[in-house]
Amino acid sequence: MENIIKPEFGLSFWTILVFIILVIILTKYVWKPILVAINQREQKIKSDLENAEKARKEAEEIKLSIENRFKELDKEIAERINAAVSDATAEKEKIIRNAQAQANRIIETAKRDIENYKKDIESDIEKKLVETSSLIASKVLSEIVDKKLDDKILELSLKEYKLYASRKN
Repeated sequence: MENIIKPEFGLSFWTILVFIILVIILTKYVWKPILVAINQREQKIKSDLENAEKARKEAEEIKLSIENRFKELDKEIAERINAAVSDATAEKEKIIRNAQAQANRIIETAKRDIENYKKDIESDIEKKLVETSSLIASKVLSEIVDKKLDDKILELSLKEYKLYASRKN
């Protein structure tokens, strides 16, 4: 067991020599390709990071431009809505004015028609009243005239009878 702990010179020499040869061989044939591959990998990672940063900045710029465009579209939509509302309000007011004017014209026409109808009825009533008055007057006069005439005829008849009776006597 002691031999394991105590290194012998020959074993140590050959171990060191093999190690140095291995390091030289590895340095010449393996170490350089590994370093080249590591450097290439490092460069690729750096370029990928730069590309990712560039893409992130471009994405942020695109995002900002899209947000600005959305704000512009919101403003434009709000303006169009306001314009449509004001146009609709103006059209509504115009329709109301036209309807009010038409209603006023209809009312005026109805008033004129009523007034004309009233005048026609008054005229008809006057005519009927005049006709009725004339008829009543003519009947009354005719009765009065007839009565007077009858009285006169009776009076004349009485006179003639008296005259005739006095002649006979």
